[in-house]
Amino acid sequence: MHLAARVLSISGSATLELTARIAELRRQGVDVVSLGAGEPDFPTPPAAIEAASAFIARGRVVYLPAAGLPELREAAAADLSRSTGVRYDASQTCITNGAKEGLALAILAVAQDPGDEVICPVPAWVSYESMAAIAGARLVKVPCSDRNGFKLQPADLLAAITPRTRVLLLNSPNNPTGAVSTRAELRALCEVLAGRDIVVVSDEIYSPFVYEGEHVSPASLPGMAERTVVVNGVSKSHSMTGWRVGFTAAPPALADAIANLKSHLSSNAAAPSQHAALAALRGGPAYAETMKAAFRRRLAVTLEALARVPGVSIARPGGAFYVFPRVDALYGPAARDSVAFCDGLLQQQRVAALPGAAFGDDRFIRFSIAVADDQLREGLARFARYAESLAPAAARR
Repeated sequence: MHLAARVLSISGSATLELTARIAELRRQGVDVVSLGAGEPDFPTPPAAIEAASAFIARGRVVYLPAAGLPELREAAAADLSRSTGVRYDASQTCITNGAKEGLALAILAVAQDPGDEVICPVPAWVSYESMAAIAGARLVKVPCSDRNGFKLQPADLLAAITPRTRVLLLNSPNNPTGAVSTRAELRALCEVLAGRDIVVVSDEIYSPFVYEGEHVSPASLPGMAERTVVVNGVSKSHSMTGWRVGFTAAPPALADAIANLKSHLSSNAAAPSQHAALAALRGGPAYAETMKAAFRRRLAVTLEALARVPGVSIARPGGAFYVFPRVDALYGPAARDSVAFCDGLLQQQRVAALPGAAFGDDRFIRFSIAVADDQLREGLARFARYAESLAPAAARR
């Protein structure tokens, strides 16, 4: 059977594969502490559940417009206008099956020819590369050093641009590092783009969770709203990961292109989920603020615990709900890279984490702190025991 090259060039999501592995271990009765998936431990807001239940109770769940429920598009436009500082109209939005589909549609709408290039600072979320491949584009990875806070430098962006560059992917707060770009840093990057036909796809799904400074959307900078697709949703902000509701905002022509693509690929996002998301957004940012307070507390606990582990170094994240500790000082015969390190951590201490190799930097691993306090403390204690078991072997290298 002939398979398309785009299929052969991609693999499954490392995050989802780990989630499935954890589920199977727990089904077998294994006590696993999961610090892997980026999924808030908070319940979905009651108002969202009530809205979805009331809609389903009417007994008629039918197609919606491909771009989304009109009332939800209006609510998404208002939410994005608030978070970005850019005035968006409902006609510029599209309701998608999670932010993931929004990102993929944005790339598909711009990267149209084989050989087109998508620039992506790394470390970066695991799915960006596959999204580019599906669009027939090539992901150009630009390494960002921990010495610079994992921030893309203007000179490195300039060096990566070619006549085939179509998209610059930006993600602040960043998954996996938690890096938050300042207004001045984004302005410097946007100056590099001046005069070039390059679209910015800005993944802002973690925008409610900034602990230091402020969230700044590149769309808010002079001249950038006309070339930026902002992608967000309710998965993280309202703990609604399984509801699969995201949204995009873009300049009119690009917004229409995204909506047209969606109409052919997946029609509408699930109608009950859209009604749930509408109720969640109408509740304002209060729910996200509650989660943010908990994540801030858990971040302090995590940084304090990791600081006590020999061989581990950690930069303080400015946002999101991840930490990205550097652990390569512990590599040795028992754990030669981040994949083996995480595999050993799961097998020996029953703690799930994601290897930095999946995000583009093999020296690190990623922990999610979006878990209950007791589970977080237990997971960190087990991690410390695992690190201590590796330290003698690492010293003998």
